[in-house]
Amino acid sequence: MRVYLSLGSNLGDRLDNLERALALLDSGGCRAVRKSAVYETAPLYKTDQPAFFNMAAACETALSPEGLLALAGRVEAALLRRRTVKNGPRTIDVDILFYGGRVINSEALEVPHPRLGEREFVLAPLAEIAPGLRHPATGLTAAAMLYGLKDRGGARRLPSDYAQLEDWLRALPPPAVDSHYSLKPIKAALARLGYPQEHMGAVVHISGSTGKTSSASMAAAALSANGWRTGLYTSPHVRSLRERIKIDGREIAEKELLACFLRVESAAAGELSFFETLTAIAFLYFSLKKTRFAVVEAGLGGRLDATNAAAGAVAGVTSVSLEHTALLGPRLRDIAAHKAGIIKKGAAVLVGESVPEAAWKVIRNSAASAGARVYRPIACVLPGLRGAGAFQLPNAAFALRAASLAAEKAGLRFSLARGERALRSSIPPGRFQRVSVAGRRVVVDGAHNAEGISALLSEFAGRPPAVCVAAFMSDKDAGPLARALGASSSKLILTRSLSYRSSPPGEVRRLLPEPLRSSVIVAEDPVKALRRALKLAPPGATVLVAGSLYLAGDVLAWLKGGRAFHPPEMLVKN
Repeated sequence: MRVYLSLGSNLGDRLDNLERALALLDSGGCRAVRKSAVYETAPLYKTDQPAFFNMAAACETALSPEGLLALAGRVEAALLRRRTVKNGPRTIDVDILFYGGRVINSEALEVPHPRLGEREFVLAPLAEIAPGLRHPATGLTAAAMLYGLKDRGGARRLPSDYAQLEDWLRALPPPAVDSHYSLKPIKAALARLGYPQEHMGAVVHISGSTGKTSSASMAAAALSANGWRTGLYTSPHVRSLRERIKIDGREIAEKELLACFLRVESAAAGELSFFETLTAIAFLYFSLKKTRFAVVEAGLGGRLDATNAAAGAVAGVTSVSLEHTALLGPRLRDIAAHKAGIIKKGAAVLVGESVPEAAWKVIRNSAASAGARVYRPIACVLPGLRGAGAFQLPNAAFALRAASLAAEKAGLRFSLARGERALRSSIPPGRFQRVSVAGRRVVVDGAHNAEGISALLSEFAGRPPAVCVAAFMSDKDAGPLARALGASSSKLILTRSLSYRSSPPGEVRRLLPEPLRSSVIVAEDPVKALRRALKLAPPGATVLVAGSLYLAGDVLAWLKGGRAFHPPEMLVKN
């Protein structure tokens, strides 16, 4: 007899629960001959519970309806089904949707399921495997019942390839401050995954206002060059989502990223933001690959950032300046307290040379409270970094010191010479990156705050760019940044990145004083802005692209014939 079943789970490892249920059904005499993809669905009746994973299966069985019902009950019992309230959470739920073409209406069993026509989480997977299956009473097909629903969109098919994964992540809404800025969601998810953050080697955790991505990348490269498998997790990316998660300089493969995502989502469906999801994926990936070290860059602040779910053997603070004041606090010491929040008991604490005294005092006190010793970078001559920008020298010194401290904490011997040789090739994209376009030199840099832009502009002393193309994020004080870039170039073109957070260029222009304001060109599209800049710059001249890593990503992706992927990861105000 051909029967159709619906399976759902929203407790524990949802995917594992579904697969185990199918295996138990098969061993009990109900063999699946076709099964749908898995759908993540919002709870329908009792909404204050985790999201469900649902699927449908077409099965062959010789069991009677009563026998099949009994088997479903045994499967639920074997998987320790728990449901304390009606329509509440459960490890597994097995419903009989159709039993051949029969209509069954007994005290114990109703087939077809009486609420079939109102349940998208049942109809969507059922219509996938049997769109023409007809209801024996109404004559409606599964597809017709699905499309007849008034409210749809609560059932999302889990991605089965990398392109679908990007679409899934892109659809996540940006988190709200009052409901998201907490370590509780990520810690709960990691606990369900078996605490991968405790099994990915010694952690080097790096926070800071500027230089942290470059420092993290170079520290990871230095550790890898010494022969130790090293994971690297940074944010944001410039060109590709996969560049955030690397082992020994190699980006995570598309299939591995998808596989790790499915495991994370199975444990915490609908509970994590984009950044929390990527953080859990990175930690899981590093633990599965058994990294000896994991270099982790904090996303925003530090103390309440999702990356702080990992305990760093080394806690680094590259720099501290006023940034994200609406989230981290208005004063420098408030910002420093968040950066210093990554310091764990007994850690080695590394503080960048440029950290101002007010912030340095906060960090020192935090380290003392944690019984942690404080270190400073060791000055070194690095001829291999010539041409990468002078601002990379302190980042490199910081990275080498962080790597050596990590090795020391792990009881290993670090070769400084090997580490130095790996630095130049490890600088992330969008950092004083030079490309030639139409006979012009284009310099692409993600500098996005006063400290970073000042360091960038110092590279052009005596030979200013002919044209600067700039865009800024809405959380930045764009006026002074735009003035600095405009004063240091012959022509300023204001644009916006393709990120939802980018400030409208017209608004930035109004922040500028005359006569600079009247001479500024506004171009909403970043590609058109670059094309305009290339026309205005004479052959052999320099065009600078700066103000945002997202703009850097847009430009570099376009030069490669693609389009940058900007996820909704940044906290926003309600």
